Amino acid sequence: MKKISLLTVDAAGTLLKPWPSVWAVYGKAARKKGIQVDDTVLDTQFGQAFNEVQKIAHKQQGEEKEFWRKVVELTFQPSYSGDLMDELFEELWELFARGEPWKLAEQAVQTLTTLKDKNYRLAVLSNNDSRLRSVLRELQVDHLFEHLFISSELGFEKPQREIFQAVEETLQVNPQEIMHLGDSYSRDYLGAQESGWNPVLYGSDTQAKVQIKKFPELLNLLS
Repeated sequence: MKKISLLTVDAAGTLLKPWPSVWAVYGKAARKKGIQVDDTVLDTQFGQAFNEVQKIAHKQQGEEKEFWRKVVELTFQPSYSGDLMDELFEELWELFARGEPWKLAEQAVQTLTTLKDKNYRLAVLSNNDSRLRSVLRELQVDHLFEHLFISSELGFEKPQREIFQAVEETLQVNPQEIMHLGDSYSRDYLGAQESGWNPVLYGSDTQAKVQIKKFPELLNLLS
């Protein structure tokens, strides 16, 4: 393996995650408005809603808000579809643009700081929307990264070759010198592998050849 000079990190599901969960945040916001919902139902509905909307829409720049509006509406549809839905959606949209409902992965900051001190270049590569910028800023980790590559801003999503190519061209790095860490086998691991990068799967038990469960394990891979 050629010496790694750049580490890219996926955001949601890897660097950070909704806390305590997407559906718990949704449920709490709904109950504050007097909408009675069951979090276990929201759990099931959210996954189904996200997958359904993802099949017909992409989180492109200028379209990401409508993408999430459809997800929220479908998530609540079995329980509530009344007059407060627009107000609830706007509140959730703004809430997830803040650091409050997000939690950083354990020891992620310490690990990335150590790598940065060792002169590794760091960037975020995420299938997300522009709200990620304010989230990372509020969590006080944006300074760790040289660049944020966000799918809705670029017009491409992992595992499309174009989004990986955007990283190479913007940061002027050869594919063989890039390591990518992410939690999706298809989008992160295979996407990076097919672009000639060095993929590392985070936290999932699959057929991935290189896998870690905690951020400090990166230090061994990059020693």
